[in-house]
Amino acid sequence: MPSPDAAEQELGLRERKNRRTRRAIVRATVELTLEGGYAAATIPRIAERADVAPRTVSTWFPTKDEILFEKTGDAIDRATAQMREGSGSIVDRLEAWLTEEIEHHPAPDPEIARLRRSAIEHDPELRARERQLWDQLQSEVSRVVARDTDGSPGDMGPQVFAGATMGFLWTLGSMARQDDPQDGEALLREGVALLRATLSAVTASSVA
Repeated sequence: MPSPDAAEQELGLRERKNRRTRRAIVRATVELTLEGGYAAATIPRIAERADVAPRTVSTWFPTKDEILFEKTGDAIDRATAQMREGSGSIVDRLEAWLTEEIEHHPAPDPEIARLRRSAIEHDPELRARERQLWDQLQSEVSRVVARDTDGSPGDMGPQVFAGATMGFLWTLGSMARQDDPQDGEALLREGVALLRATLSAVTASSVA
């Protein structure tokens, strides 16, 4: 029976190997997308470029979209559930969602995030898919604000707040991709404070 130290060392080696495999798959997908477009980045070609079996690609990423949008849809689903079922203002619910994401669903390392970003920005199909995902969240934010202020989702106030929310989330993502990312908790506090000010202005406008 291996000693505790040996077992821990083996686990560390396995984890490093897993990370290398995942990074190789993502890098291969990005390279193929940049070279010939996302449609040309098939699972067999990704596997060949990453020097792994096609089954390994599918084990780590059940669908090809997951390679570049890993868990994004799940995160948006969690945000939607929090906004619909959570307590407090829309800002309280957004803060609760983001805190949960940071604590229990950490983002990939900056290198992986930058690789994915380069592929998405390069390919029109990927940009459209990303826009569809974020439009879903933006629409939900405007609906919740409209409900809380007795307005309509298409009114100026809910639309402005939803736009501010998306700008905040985009900025968080951009800063997380930096080589020397800033303090995530500090950025969250700063962004939440700005959203509270925006919500106050929207609420005041709706009752004026």
